[in-house]
Amino acid sequence: MGMLKHLRVGIPVVGGKGWLGGVLHMELHVKAVTSLPREERPRLFLVITGDTLDGFACYRPFAALFDGLIFMGADIGAASAATGLPLIHCANWDDLFYRIDFLFPVSFNVLPGRCAASWIHDFQHKYLPGFFSDQDIALRDELCRRIADQARLVFCSSRAVERDFWRFFPQSKAVTRVLSLRVAPEAEWYAGDPAAVQAKYRLPDRFVLCCNQFWVHKNHRLLFAAIALLRQAGQEVQLVCTGLPDDFRHPGYLQELERYINELGVTDLIHILGQIPRHDQIQLIRRSLFVVQPSLFEGLSLIVEECRALGKPLILSDLDVHLEHEYGIYFKRTNVHDLAAKMAALLAVARPGPDAARETEARLQAEGLAAGYGQAFCRLVEEAVALFGKKLAPAR
Repeated sequence: MGMLKHLRVGIPVVGGKGWLGGVLHMELHVKAVTSLPREERPRLFLVITGDTLDGFACYRPFAALFDGLIFMGADIGAASAATGLPLIHCANWDDLFYRIDFLFPVSFNVLPGRCAASWIHDFQHKYLPGFFSDQDIALRDELCRRIADQARLVFCSSRAVERDFWRFFPQSKAVTRVLSLRVAPEAEWYAGDPAAVQAKYRLPDRFVLCCNQFWVHKNHRLLFAAIALLRQAGQEVQLVCTGLPDDFRHPGYLQELERYINELGVTDLIHILGQIPRHDQIQLIRRSLFVVQPSLFEGLSLIVEECRALGKPLILSDLDVHLEHEYGIYFKRTNVHDLAAKMAALLAVARPGPDAARETEARLQAEGLAAGYGQAFCRLVEEAVALFGKKLAPAR
């Protein structure tokens, strides 16, 4: 642990308004690591480039957690004006790696020879090619191949992704490491008023929640069909859906779903809220009867960890990555009757939250899991520095 406090880790801007899941992943990662005692963790620096400057707006709410902000690029004036915060200026990659010891993660790319961990989010295009254009498939194949051929260290967010990596690239010389993100509950979550947020969106007292972006692979259609099946069986289930309403790969998909809801005759049972503030979403999770995660593919499903941290019952599809979480009630992901049956069973005993006793127990467990994740990352940093034979960046 003695060396850790002297190490400097660069955290790139990952995601943005078009992929809030990437932003949330990095936010939770940074919060887990910085929750450790200062003497037991590396220093973290947010790395912004000209290409990711727009995405910084999504990082501003937690920018104070970093030990410093680095801008890599020529126009430091524009970056300073956009952030309004003190910036360390690096002109190029050489300058950046003179100031940091490790870069984590390099999202769907590789920096040959640099002390960095490449991140392949998942291999969805291999399993669900119909959801991608030929051009997108070719691009993802090329990026994955480049990582397999050139990266020395590959970060996987689940064992399922790691298994896929070795399935598709058995000859790779890379070292793979799995870090499954954990969620540490925040004090503000419990200071909120779930009933007030429910009233804000004019929702009924008893509702089931689905927190997924409206992308085709998120499998909303099956969930809506299950709501229709339950109605046919005499059970009226109010479903609330939050999430970004756009799928860049399938423009107009939300409108297709709305037509499908109308055809099913359940328009009055489904409430689509779109993207809402994270605080509101957490309060709706707490207030809901339970959460459903019906996705057909995930590299990591953060909603599972959020439900675990809040002690909220969850029904989720039987993906390998979901099974890794070992939390919730699983259904066969293409079987609407199985989903409807699991929902009916849980509806019989579920009550609107929050449940103070379950939340207290879950909170204590989640805090321990998040600390364990932070410690696992610290071990990865030390391993990476040793793997690359990296000399420590000079103290500044």
